[in-house]
Amino acid sequence: MISLERRFVLGLAVTLLAVFAVLFWGSVTAVRSLAEALVGAFWVNPRGQARLRDGRITPIYQQPLSGHYFILTTADGTQIRSRSLWDENLDTPVVAAGQVMAYQGPGPGGQRLQLRAAGYRKGGLSFTLTVAEDLAPMAAQIRRFQIVGMSILGLALLAIVLIQRYVLRHGFRALDQVKDELRQVSAGGLAQLQMGPVEIQPLTGELNRLLKQLQQRVQRSRQALGNLAHALKAPLSLLTRDLDALDLPGRDRQRLAGQLDRISLLIERELKRARFAGEGGGQHFVPRQHVPELLDALRQIYRGRGLDISSGDLPDAMLPFDYEDMLELLGNLLDNACKWASRRVELRIELDEAMRMAVSDDGPGVPEAERDSLLRRGGRLDEQEAGHGLGLAIVKDMVADYGGTIELCKSSALGGLEVGVVLPFPRHPG
Repeated sequence: MISLERRFVLGLAVTLLAVFAVLFWGSVTAVRSLAEALVGAFWVNPRGQARLRDGRITPIYQQPLSGHYFILTTADGTQIRSRSLWDENLDTPVVAAGQVMAYQGPGPGGQRLQLRAAGYRKGGLSFTLTVAEDLAPMAAQIRRFQIVGMSILGLALLAIVLIQRYVLRHGFRALDQVKDELRQVSAGGLAQLQMGPVEIQPLTGELNRLLKQLQQRVQRSRQALGNLAHALKAPLSLLTRDLDALDLPGRDRQRLAGQLDRISLLIERELKRARFAGEGGGQHFVPRQHVPELLDALRQIYRGRGLDISSGDLPDAMLPFDYEDMLELLGNLLDNACKWASRRVELRIELDEAMRMAVSDDGPGVPEAERDSLLRRGGRLDEQEAGHGLGLAIVKDMVADYGGTIELCKSSALGGLEVGVVLPFPRHPG
């Protein structure tokens, strides 16, 4: 395919060639017309003498030293000179009929002349007609013509560039649809791209294939993790029961129990992921769209306790955070709050230079001195209630991955524990 630069250069070259061809044709035609007019003014009287019809001569040739001259020289050396030469003379050659000679030479008053000598035969008489033009006015005309010509060429080139730009933009407008669809795929509004223009259908087709493959792999991986976690819970319970039945020293029993607890924590974490993570596959997070679904799921899980799980006014902006990560983070925070709440759980999300989330409950709360222990993996204040502990440790890890902060305090509105998370918006280079 020819590049745009080559197209512009080729178009300009063709335009210039056309313009110069027209100028050359015009100049040749003008000189030929002038010579033919002078020949038409020439006649031979009955005595065989050459004469010029005064009425047929352009007045410029009557004006002394006007810079426009002609000399008609017959075969016997007789000359008919334009009055514009006054008493000056020009060196003119004798040219055979049908021949043409062009040259430059000096003229009256230091003028530099362009001369054209052509041989003719009329009325049985052979003669040479030499036409001369002063180059100074012609050079000025040429300079003016060059300025005008270059201006016209510049405007023509500008028009060509603008037209080409319009054509390119009009052609690329079809790609804007593909760009918009990519944004919608990123936001979760679309699962596949439309095929688009014929030229890019192979690209969009391959992207659709990769998107479908990625979604299938993510779905299979999530299902496999959930299935594996569920499958391991039963054998793990048997191992814990068998460990209690074994007669082992206290230190060995404690060490084995600790390892089993560690496995239980990992399994619990993957079960939480399977329960709270969605199926978006990398789409952006829209709180007003995605949070209500999570709250409905929690209401179903804790419907036996009649909890009031509410949220304030949720932002409807599409935020640059992964949809699945945010659902997992909020799911863990809300799940912990529901386990310790008496009647109410409240979620607030606000936006400024960062996304600020706060989850509060009306439970017993946590003393300030013991709050740091909740952020340690597996740390729990009540071993009988699988509440604050693993979930907050998972949240802490995710918040750290996003470069954010997490803070535990007493809720001023509900009286229980309030967990606040601040996630700064990622900065894109440039």
